This record gives sequence, C-alpha cells and structure tokens, in this order.
Amino acid sequence: MPVAKAEPENRGVGIYLDQDFLVPVSNEDRDYTMGFAAEFFWGKAKGLYPLDNLVAMAGKWLGIDDKDNNLVYSFMLGTVAFTPDNLSDTAAIYDDRPYASLIYLSNKRVRADYKNAVAAEVRLGVLGTRFTEYWQTRFHTTYRSLADDDEPVDPLGWSHQISDGGELTMLLRLTNSRLKQGLSSPGDYDVATTWGASLGYQTNLHVGAAFRAGSIKSPFWSLPYDPVNRGSFLPKRSKNEWYFWAAFRAHAVIYDVLLQGQFRDSDVTYAADEIERFVYDAATGLTLGFDDSQLTFSTNAKSADLKAMDRNQIWGSVNYIYHF
Repeated sequence: MPVAKAEPENRGVGIYLDQDFLVPVSNEDRDYTMGFAAEFFWGKAKGLYPLDNLVAMAGKWLGIDDKDNNLVYSFMLGTVAFTPDNLSDTAAIYDDRPYASLIYLSNKRVRADYKNAVAAEVRLGVLGTRFTEYWQTRFHTTYRSLADDDEPVDPLGWSHQISDGGELTMLLRLTNSRLKQGLSSPGDYDVATTWGASLGYQTNLHVGAAFRAGSIKSPFWSLPYDPVNRGSFLPKRSKNEWYFWAAFRAHAVIYDVLLQGQFRDSDVTYAADEIERFVYDAATGLTLGFDDSQLTFSTNAKSADLKAMDRNQIWGSVNYIYHF
C-alpha cells in the first residue's frame, strides 16, 4: 500500500465531549449518557504508552511496521457512562440496561495516506468506579440550581452498576478505512468505507461508511466521527476548511461486558439471548477547520442494545482539536 510520510506538524491535543444534554429536544438522560476523552497525538510515541508493545504486535496484523516513517501515535484518557431510564430508583432495575462506567487509557498507532488508513488500538480500563456517579450528580445538582428546576434528578442506582467496586478490563481494536469516491487531494466531497474488529470488553465486528461535502482540505480518515469510542479516527491539521458529514456503522455483537458483566458479580446483567446481536449507529455533523484548530458539532444516534428496550439512543457531541 503506497503511503506518505507523516507530516511532523501533525501533533496536538483533542478534547471530545459526548452528552445527551447537547440535544435538548430529545434529552432523556439514559443509555449512553456521557463520554469524555482527551487525546494527545504525535509523529513519535511521547507520553503515556505502557500498552505500545501490545499495539505494535497487533499492528503487524495490518501491516504496520515499526520502521514506517509515516506512523502517528496517540494516547487517550477517557471515560464513558451508561444508565437506565429511571435514575431515581435506589433498587436494582431488571427490565432496563444496567448502570455501567469505564475509565480508560488508550494507546493507538495509525498509518495513513489520502486513500487508506489502518489503525491498531489497545485500551486498558477500570469498570465500576464511582467517578461517574460523582460527576453526574454534581452536574445534575448544578443544572437544577441554575435552571431553578427539580430535574434532572440525582442518579441513585450506581451501587448496582456493572463490576461495582472496580475491575480491570481491556480492549483490542483493529480498523481499516479506504477512500471510495472523491478526490485524493482537497476537494468538495468524498465517500469512505471502514471495517474493523474489537476483542475485549466489547467484542464485535463492524462495517461502516462516511460522506463529507464542503470545502475539504483534510484526508477522509480525519473525520471526527465518535472519537471517544472509534478506533480509526486521527486528527489532522487542516487550515480554513468546512464540511458537513454523515456516517453510519453496523455492529455484529458477540459480547458486551457493559451489558453482560465480566468476571466480578454484578447485580444486573443480561444473558446472551437478551442482547441485540446487530446494532447500528449513525451521526451527522458540521466540522470547521482553522489555522491551528478544528471544531465539530454533531448529533448521534444508536439502536437499542437490548431486546427489551424498544427505543433508540440520541446524544450530541462537541469536539475541539488544537495543533501545535
């Protein structure tokens, strides 16, 4: 695969926020209720890379060689949280998704040019801490005070979360993305496809597609679609561009610790025949690129994770990237 050398200025930091509160017309504070991550990326491994040897081994399956001059590395610190619909119940809820939280460190390697991108990522995380409970409660309390309202209520069921008390977990993700239509240099539109596999706390196979239209100067693989959870995303410096975008993914779910539990006993878990085996997510957004930064606003949706849940999930995202 022909590749171009990674540009030395492709380094910086990204701040990513997912919140259902960002879509006020449908804010229901349930399911995937919050995600936050800070990603640091360089042309060389600098920073927190305790998992890089595992990433290097996994990357060889995709043809990523340590001697490649076009590799870009990133490490990311993040957290995600999931809740049932009823936050005011202190008892375990057995007919809705369980409370679940994860704090993680991600190490990633990406090799990319304007037509192809391959990525290997390893995450090490901790399930079942009270970090999310604390911040979700603080956020709800602050909002009620500012809005002079009695909602949103404080979440009272976090003691029933998956692996409550803490449990280590890991994830390996491999992805391959390719430009299918559009120009391999800056242009007005492009279409790309992605396939990938994850093994660990979320074990699945996925395929997807993405479309961009506007004044595009960045490569297709820099599309900021779900950076808190997605493995093939990599920021790229792009001066004075703008584009609208839409993306879609389909997942074949094999195992999901955030629903089915891991090794530690959890109050609420679901059996294999109770989870949806095919799950879909999509998003649409606007990305604005400036001299040294990029700003993205998007609305995201996902189909139900459980057969007993006849509802979709909707949340908003705000992502900011600064290059230095």
